[in-house]
Amino acid sequence: MSMAAEPQQRRIVVHLRYGAAEPVTIRVAAELAHMLGLALHGVFLQDAALNELTALPFLREFRLATGVWQQLDQQRIAEEQRAAVNEARRLLDEAATSFGVTFLFDIASGEPRAFVASTSHAGDIIVVAQPRLPAEQLAHATAGWLETAHGCDASVMLVPQALARTQGTIAAVVCAEGDPALEIATRLAIAAEESLLLLVSGPSDLAARAMARARAAGLPASRIVVRAIAGTEPEDVVSGLGAVTERLVVLTRGACGMDDAAVSSHIATSRSVPVLVVCH
Repeated sequence: MSMAAEPQQRRIVVHLRYGAAEPVTIRVAAELAHMLGLALHGVFLQDAALNELTALPFLREFRLATGVWQQLDQQRIAEEQRAAVNEARRLLDEAATSFGVTFLFDIASGEPRAFVASTSHAGDIIVVAQPRLPAEQLAHATAGWLETAHGCDASVMLVPQALARTQGTIAAVVCAEGDPALEIATRLAIAAEESLLLLVSGPSDLAARAMARARAAGLPASRIVVRAIAGTEPEDVVSGLGAVTERLVVLTRGACGMDDAAVSSHIATSRSVPVLVVCH
């Protein structure tokens, strides 16, 4: 008789890469793990292609210190990657200790998109740093990596490089009474002892029903604000937020269009706060 497979434990998974092990992203992931009572799992993806590039004799790098073009230094690149791994582990350890959460740290290698798809489980929340520069956001590899994260069975939180604030209202885009974004945003508002802003798009009675569900979950009516928005385009969400001092925007996958990677990037860039896209 075969035994049923045990369900995977839900995790906050922070994906770290060479040059992108950001302290802000790691602390946001650790705080999210604390608020939701989940384990924190840091995974550093080593870029095998970078090591392969250093072996190509025709590639050169321009060194600012000397003003000279020279061949890529394979040993230096390897040492920098090792240093990046150690720094990521240290930052994760400090953040986990600060928020009192358990954590794991793994090192993996391979093609980034295949790695994201194979290591993500239903119920996980993947936390990723928003690329530093617009050009990097448009790069094929980076764009494909973010699209893969948004296409798997896990939820995804995109964290800007610099945050406008770390305290403030939890905002949620609500399109239905049972909207997953409403549920998790309410949980986070309760855990963080913050107010909840519901940006409602739908039937005229949806606002009252959404507020009733938030109250039933344990959030006092005095900490709930409901605001109708004209539509669910990213611009509608940004306009609906207005002068609100939110710390996080939560929306359900597909709520603002099919391209969740572009939607979350647009809102995160406009508001300088993390954007959590919740999987159904």
